[in-house]
Amino acid sequence: MPKGRIRHDPSIVLDKRKLEASSRQHSRLSLVDSIFEMIVDQIQSRHLTPGGRVHSVRQLADSCEVSRDTVARAYDKLVAHGYLESRAGSGFYVTQTRRSQTVQDAAATAPLLPAWRRLRLIQPVGERISTTGLGLLPDEWMDTDGIGSALRSVARANSRSLTGYADPLGYLPLRQQLQEKLKGVQIQAPLQQIMTTQGATDAVHLVVMSYLSTPGEFVLVEGPGPFMQVDRLMATGLQPVPVPREADGPDVAAMRDLCATYRPRFFFCSSVLHNPTSTQIAPHKAYQILRLAEEFNLIIIEDDTYSDLMPATANMTVTRLASLDQLKRVIYIGSFSKTIASGFRVGFVCANPDIMERLLVYKTVSQISNSPVIEKNIYQILSQGSYRHHCTQLRNRLDELRQPVINQLETIGCSVEHTPDAGMYVWARLPGGADAEIIAETMYQQGHLMAPGMLFAGIDANHDKMRFNIGRTLDSPALPALARLLKA
Repeated sequence: MPKGRIRHDPSIVLDKRKLEASSRQHSRLSLVDSIFEMIVDQIQSRHLTPGGRVHSVRQLADSCEVSRDTVARAYDKLVAHGYLESRAGSGFYVTQTRRSQTVQDAAATAPLLPAWRRLRLIQPVGERISTTGLGLLPDEWMDTDGIGSALRSVARANSRSLTGYADPLGYLPLRQQLQEKLKGVQIQAPLQQIMTTQGATDAVHLVVMSYLSTPGEFVLVEGPGPFMQVDRLMATGLQPVPVPREADGPDVAAMRDLCATYRPRFFFCSSVLHNPTSTQIAPHKAYQILRLAEEFNLIIIEDDTYSDLMPATANMTVTRLASLDQLKRVIYIGSFSKTIASGFRVGFVCANPDIMERLLVYKTVSQISNSPVIEKNIYQILSQGSYRHHCTQLRNRLDELRQPVINQLETIGCSVEHTPDAGMYVWARLPGGADAEIIAETMYQQGHLMAPGMLFAGIDANHDKMRFNIGRTLDSPALPALARLLKA
């Protein structure tokens, strides 16, 4: 046998025929992901056994008639997911020991696009013709007068108060404002249980760094759910396991099964104006979720970022888990980035004293404190009394546009299964099972920023769905461009 040649059983030959079969089975995958799935299938069927050497990059590229770079990237992904291990100077081998197959069930929900491409699809880079997929309201909707007034007030204050370290918990007058805000949603939180953060994402980061330091650990998320949240968890090496989100909240029966199977410690969810569906958790489900949390010793992270876009007199029952639980098992997170300004990165987190003590330690060692300038600006905006009026204006604008946007989407063949009563998003299904990811990629090349369903926790059921920002969609040039693609 020539030097360097691998002896393979015919049943485990990986060639163009098997690659084509994998591509047909996983029709929406790229070539890299098709190779990934082909080898995963061989490992799961035990045709490739633990400790066994696989083809070299050159050999597999020749057998499958693809480029070596394609195979190398597929192997890198297999190593990242724990299926293969790389041995310097020797090649790639099937991992000897691996978690149970349930890890693959969770890993299969991982985004198919590389992280930089996924972020590119939903974050504005350069000038765009349209931004219906962006998660921000139009700049002209923001209260620039209120922001300017707040900036001037802070500038006139004693500059010494802006130069030193701030309280790690956050600016006290701002936390007092937050305490009153929390009372408005029936959450009773002492000031020592309220901490400011650099937005909701930073609050999630503190929770992850404080409690979730074991790579491969399972955490429950909603599917669909906020894509930045899922990416943040995956970037830390965690395994997000999606709980299907229904019109009235998470599928509780599925959540119970996942708790029993994966034994997670944390569940990330949104009770009010869920992203991307703008739905709420029904009261009966909220109680069931808290009972599951008690039964399986779960901590719930409730993201209420869109809270201020929910009308106080909405014709619906609004139930927050934190208001029922009063912060025993629920960590409550909020933010002002959607309503005041995305550049003013101020959010907050509320939790029981034990959890808050741990979060405070990690905040102190990682960033010491937030910017006192920004926190004082947010305090000025909240305390001037105009913020509520501003939020009312935002809600009214969204209410005026919601149905016209839905009508325009339906005109080009999209369908909205659950029409939201509030919030800034419409979650719509494309006609004919169109692949939203491919559509979004093509639209991006044409100058349009879209938000395909697979960004939001990567559940296959969402492959033909898209999230539309109500404030950026009506009469957008993206709609005729999308209509042309859907007809093609």
